[in-house]
Amino acid sequence: EEASCFRREPCIMASQVLTMLVGEGAKLDVHGCKTVDMASSFGKALLEFTFIVMAAITLLLGINAAKSKAAGKVLFPVTFVTGISSIAYFSMASGGGWVIAPDCRQLFVARYLDWMITTPLLLICLGIVSGVDKWDIMALCLSDVLMVASFAFGALTVGNVKWVWWFFGICWLLHIIFALGKSWAESAKAKGGESSSVYSKIAGITVITWFLYPIVWVFAEGFGNFSVTFEVLIFALLDVISKAIFGLILMSGANTGYEAI
Repeated sequence: EEASCFRREPCIMASQVLTMLVGEGAKLDVHGCKTVDMASSFGKALLEFTFIVMAAITLLLGINAAKSKAAGKVLFPVTFVTGISSIAYFSMASGGGWVIAPDCRQLFVARYLDWMITTPLLLICLGIVSGVDKWDIMALCLSDVLMVASFAFGALTVGNVKWVWWFFGICWLLHIIFALGKSWAESAKAKGGESSSVYSKIAGITVITWFLYPIVWVFAEGFGNFSVTFEVLIFALLDVISKAIFGLILMSGANTGYEAI
């Protein structure tokens, strides 16, 4: 084995990528860990339950999105949000989608891949409802990708640099929250119809839940105060609210039809 691996770090990376894909579980001696904080059987059950919830909501949203062109414009993006999230949760529930972080914790990289794709889609939904320019949507989506990437890099590092990455993520998050609460809200109000009412509901959910994510991160991937199982519980709850509940509100928000949004 030593002869086949001239450098240790590339071998570790290749091993963890293989683990993420096939779900066989990583070796405990990665990063010199003797023990690793892993999700318990209850944590795995939570992942399975969240997968079922996301899959069911995806089916419901998809059926309603297919009813008309106007409904599809509003609902198809969030349908992909819950659909992608259900795939990520299936990956985690089936034993894959994770690596061992340098701080000897089970790190679900599938969760970050999920966020990297689904959170921009949520912003696209908000942009459609508010009526902002497509370039405004693109700018906020880029900030979102940088935010998720920053938190992911922070989770994969130790020491002071972890908190530098966290700070970067917070900066991008503040840009998003400021835009959603000011210029996008003003655009939704000016658009008229039911856009302002629907936007205020889904934007409120987004701002509150997205603000809570990095706080949970501090005590989970940050200081490690939360166990991986408790981390799974809190992040799953936030995911269901920020994606599934978001989608249900968007689906039922237009009393006079999706053309009004």
